[in-house]
Amino acid sequence: MEQTRTVIKVYMQDGRVFAYAVQGESKAREHAHRIIHYGWRNIEEGVMCYYPVHQILKVKFDMPNKDEMAGKYFAEPL
Repeated sequence: MEQTRTVIKVYMQDGRVFAYAVQGESKAREHAHRIIHYGWRNIEEGVMCYYPVHQILKVKFDMPNKDEMAGKYFAEPL
């Protein structure tokens, strides 16, 4: 079975949003976990930049197979 590319979006405190794609929802979940626990790094104009966790507002990616990935923890906003 071929996995689709999943786009991860990283929302920063200063208003910027970074986006990149990984291979599948499972890999996106792993990346999101690492970003929210360890911070964000990115190459900007040839310079490696690291952002600490407190500068990240949220990490988001599409998850069409909610039942499979979220299990019993899926909640809707009130």
